[in-house]
Amino acid sequence: MLGCDAKSTYGHRGMGCAGRSPTNPEFIGLIAGLWFWAIWACAEHWRGNPNYSYGWAVPLLAFGFALRRYFGGNLEDPGASARRRRDKQTDGRSETGLRDLRPTSLRFGIAVLASALFFALEFAREQIWHPEVVLWAICLLAVTVTLTTLYYDGGRSLFRRELFPVLFFLTAVPWPPRFEQPIVSGLMRWVAETTTELLHWFGIEAQMSGAAIALRSGLVGISEACSGVRSLQAGLMFGLAMGEWFLLGASRRLVLLVIAGALALLTNLTRTLVLSLQAEWHGIASLDRVHDLIGNVMITTLIVLIWIGGKMLALDRSSPPTIAPQQIKDRAGHLIRNLGVSARSIVRPITGAFVIAIFSAHMLSTWLEKKDRTQMAPAFSVRQDSSNELRRIAPEIWNELRPTAGQAVRRRSAELPGGSADCFHFFWKPSPWNRFVLVHRPDICMPGIGWQANGSPEAVEVSLSGQQLRCYLFRFQRGDTYALELWGVWRNGEPVPLGYQPAQALGAAPPPPTLHLEGKRRSATEIIACTVIGDSDPPPNAIVVALFRSVFEYKPRE
Repeated sequence: MLGCDAKSTYGHRGMGCAGRSPTNPEFIGLIAGLWFWAIWACAEHWRGNPNYSYGWAVPLLAFGFALRRYFGGNLEDPGASARRRRDKQTDGRSETGLRDLRPTSLRFGIAVLASALFFALEFAREQIWHPEVVLWAICLLAVTVTLTTLYYDGGRSLFRRELFPVLFFLTAVPWPPRFEQPIVSGLMRWVAETTTELLHWFGIEAQMSGAAIALRSGLVGISEACSGVRSLQAGLMFGLAMGEWFLLGASRRLVLLVIAGALALLTNLTRTLVLSLQAEWHGIASLDRVHDLIGNVMITTLIVLIWIGGKMLALDRSSPPTIAPQQIKDRAGHLIRNLGVSARSIVRPITGAFVIAIFSAHMLSTWLEKKDRTQMAPAFSVRQDSSNELRRIAPEIWNELRPTAGQAVRRRSAELPGGSADCFHFFWKPSPWNRFVLVHRPDICMPGIGWQANGSPEAVEVSLSGQQLRCYLFRFQRGDTYALELWGVWRNGEPVPLGYQPAQALGAAPPPPTLHLEGKRRSATEIIACTVIGDSDPPPNAIVVALFRSVFEYKPRE
């Protein structure tokens, strides 16, 4: 063990020679708590949004990179410059004496302000008030506190050394919709146009139809997941990770990042082309069998190619020096003793404020949810009828929507055109992700697969299980085929009016007051869709209303 008079591994006297230098468990707990908070806030998006499912790997990579940089470098003493700065500030007085001179009222004031900040952010996160702003604020708070600590307790050398691993975590934070949505829309158009042109080179007749590719066998839709933004985001993250893995210089990391972005777009384009060829040669129905397989092969190919690119750029670089186990042990102990020393007098009240604020925000949210009777189970259910056949929901639909529960029902009846029609039911428990499902509206999605709207949506009141429900009728046409869809969406049991645009639901534009997007306790979402397709004449309104009543039951919350 290092005593007061013993020298550390780095050749300097141990800290605290005016007294012992104990570890600071409160500060370690505060740092760990902030990072757990940031990861927990992001996890809901990693779980609910397929574009950010790669985020689960980012904290582990960042932590591993931080450890390797600290233990594997030629860092002589991460606390030397910080001690010199503190010695100069004390002007001959002991560090303990300086801390004792700090007034209790100042520490109390800082703790109150910190508690207010923690409470405001956590309560806003729970209630989904400006979720992207709040999420970035929480993550940046963890990053800022960590970097500030490294600078003051480890000096500039440790700050520079750990800067990349700490900032690397931000690659897992969801992009703001105002930035992400234009990229998604542009990529969807680019993928559809380029794939159509490539199919022409193969001698295959193909035509763009909105955000879809019209083939002789049917339509291949280019959804948001197929736009390439998921591959682009994951590819950029992995490109940064491989640059750090191979310890590349700044210029080579930039080259690898450009390569990763280009490979992400190329592999996604290849995926769409292969799916289109599969649909042309084996029929649209065959896509269900190979869709996920092709996607997994392409993402694996992307990862391998980026790794190869990083390896090629690192061919002339020497291996980093190894470090002895005893040196790792000494450096770990030294880091723990140094962390939080410069702010030890206020760490304990801030740590207490953090715990109290988070707990209070959750207690208040729980009380409000109970008071407002937050919906936690679906109100609709499928009628038990031999004519209602439950069917498997297509994987691409399920993966795109990520509902808590869902059913696909095929109703068979001689009164329906073609003898059958399909209905869907989806339910999402309260979550910040739920606002994004509002953009999956018939008048937004159907044109993307080649249907043209026939008139504006029509609001209808439908009686079901003794309740009056507000739904909407949408009419579409594609060639000589007509589609009539009855659709409705409810948030926490209340119908959602259609007076909103996709950008408003996504948070890229201010939403109308009637949309009620803010507040997690009101975010439980339920969608019903019933579609009747006629080959020659538009189906009458009454037939889709009858279909809705024959397939579903409704039980309102008590």
